[in-house]
Amino acid sequence: MDSVSYDDIRKKFQAIAGLATLDATDEFFFKNSLNSRLRDAWHRFKWPSLTILEEKTFGNDSNINPPSGSTYRVGSIDEDIYEVFDKHPYVDRTARRLDYILIGDEIVLDSNERVQSSIFVLKKKKFTDYEPDATDIPRFFENYITSAVLSDFYRGDGQADLANVEDNRAEEFLTREIDRVERLQLQNKPVVMSYNPLSQTRIYQV
Repeated sequence: MDSVSYDDIRKKFQAIAGLATLDATDEFFFKNSLNSRLRDAWHRFKWPSLTILEEKTFGNDSNINPPSGSTYRVGSIDEDIYEVFDKHPYVDRTARRLDYILIGDEIVLDSNERVQSSIFVLKKKKFTDYEPDATDIPRFFENYITSAVLSDFYRGDGQADLANVEDNRAEEFLTREIDRVERLQLQNKPVVMSYNPLSQTRIYQV
């Protein structure tokens, strides 16, 4: 995944805001604003580059409880869950989507499901706050986060008009990125031909 560093975004912010340096208060503000805005964008959309497939093995992981009673309980849900499979869906063509519900911090599989020693969970990568030495901020967030942090800076400085301009600009950057990803997903989606019996000509016996 193409990435940008925390320092690069900070320099870009400083250049636009006209700040030669950031004092301790400014640094504290910048870090909090950057992580708050990134967290919002992180959960805003099902970003393909932030989606991971994780195998959870029954009995071999401290977060997994072995099957008991009428359900399988899989613990430690730390991010958004998209789908659950009985086998690796990108390797095994016989992989099935499993029915489940979320209760507290657990995935609870339907009592009718039969699984082997593990399940595969398609989920969003967990968000963790970025520190000043970070070099792995997703680049597709760069323009959004720059304008978003600028908006917070202007609003804190009492410049509401400039804050609104940058807030709108940040939203536009994020919307464009979502549209771009959705277009790519549609282009890669296979076309499935279906048979519609209602469209066929009816033949009458005479």
